[in-house]
Amino acid sequence: AAELYSRRRRRTPDPPLPRTYDRDIFSMYYSSRPLEVATRLLEVSAELLPLCFEPAISGRLLGSPPIDVEAADRAAAVRLRDALTRLGPAAVKAGQQLSIRPDLIPAVVVKELSKMHDSVVPIDDEVAIDAIRNEWEGIEAGYREDVQKNSEDILDRMVYGGRAGLEQVASASLGQVYRANLVSRDASGTKIPGPRVAIKVQRPNMAQSVALDLHILRIIAGAADAAVSAVTKQAPHRQRLVDEFAAASWLELDYENEARNQVFFKTELSARKCDVYVPSVHGGLTTRHVLTTEWIDGIKLSDAQPEDLRRLVPVGVELFLTQLLDIGAFHSDPHPGNLLVNSSGQLCLIDFGLCATIEDSERRAMTAAIVHLMTGDYDSLISVDAVNLGFLSGDMDKTEIRPILTKILSNGMLGAGSNLRARGRKLQEISGELNEVFFRHPFSVPPFFALITRGLAILEGIAITGDPNFDIFRASYPYARRRAIAEFGVHGINKFKRNISDV
Repeated sequence: AAELYSRRRRRTPDPPLPRTYDRDIFSMYYSSRPLEVATRLLEVSAELLPLCFEPAISGRLLGSPPIDVEAADRAAAVRLRDALTRLGPAAVKAGQQLSIRPDLIPAVVVKELSKMHDSVVPIDDEVAIDAIRNEWEGIEAGYREDVQKNSEDILDRMVYGGRAGLEQVASASLGQVYRANLVSRDASGTKIPGPRVAIKVQRPNMAQSVALDLHILRIIAGAADAAVSAVTKQAPHRQRLVDEFAAASWLELDYENEARNQVFFKTELSARKCDVYVPSVHGGLTTRHVLTTEWIDGIKLSDAQPEDLRRLVPVGVELFLTQLLDIGAFHSDPHPGNLLVNSSGQLCLIDFGLCATIEDSERRAMTAAIVHLMTGDYDSLISVDAVNLGFLSGDMDKTEIRPILTKILSNGMLGAGSNLRARGRKLQEISGELNEVFFRHPFSVPPFFALITRGLAILEGIAITGDPNFDIFRASYPYARRRAIAEFGVHGINKFKRNISDV
């Protein structure tokens, strides 16, 4: 058993780093590997520094933006996507995560980077399947002393059809997914097709690659923080964002953690009678590098018929609000490929590698913010909720920022109703003034808020293909109101209303 385990470890070596991200331990580990860091830093610089000479970037830095700003931004976004692709899977993952942070990068860049979800080059089947075999042999070695006496390949014993029964169906930045049937046996002991499963296997040496790139990304973020803080009043926050990204990305490499996340959400959503299906996990065939789950026969929600969209999108809205306002934990990778419709017509949520938690204080503050938004109490929303949620600092003078934020909330968001184009135009009209104010004052968007709003925005974009009049705010109201009453009680909600009526 020890021999098998040792051989398996040599094939997929992991650096001697903890399973959870620790910036100090990472820094200490790479401080003794300066040549490795310098070599990779040169590779990254060679790909990314030329982007600074793109008209979209250099023009702004020199105070002479290009005439066709949108075309220049699009060209720069394409080159950024290509550069990240060339830098390898870890950089691709960083690009994919940036694509769900519209608060950090322009919309045209978000659109271009979102294509990276479907453009990852697969690894060779033999490499991936050999990794599955090694991982499963390691599991068996831990339970059976006679494992070396069994001459039958473990894939032949576990997968119906053996090696030929594994069909590649998807390739992602960190891993590759295969569809297969597990082996079952009839009364006579003959092998028959068993449960259909999805087997996700991690790319070789991902831990080593990701760990190094996360360390370098933190170095770059520190330099950017120092430069920006020297010329603006913005508070340094890029290293903090990198640390949050690094913690989530490093944990995403641990498929056993993903399995725990999936079981947790399946249990919590079921307990709340949320009409969303989460696939079961085959824990006996899951390791740190291989995850085996129930296969879902279905289509992407975005490909569903209009009548199904009108029925399922409100379920999706409630799903995200339930995570945010009730469970206190949420799925952090809400791109369209993770929302499916199964053969029974039920909404399904998959891929729980990136999940995050929300503190009870933040959950209550978000619920209070929604109540203030519903009652039109923008003053409390800006002066209290924005501080409690981390958007604004408590000691900041909000006199200048209050009018523009009130205009956004009352006109740019709610005032436009269900017309997305009208909402976009209203926000565009005040974006210049908003950017100027935020440039002069410390302002940040909590990662959990950006991810949840990204998820709701995806649902809204999908929904309007089936119902042009769909309104995300109207769809959110019923659950938000029920949750607010559960959190503060009817008396508390009436108190909110009285407070605003007294103003």
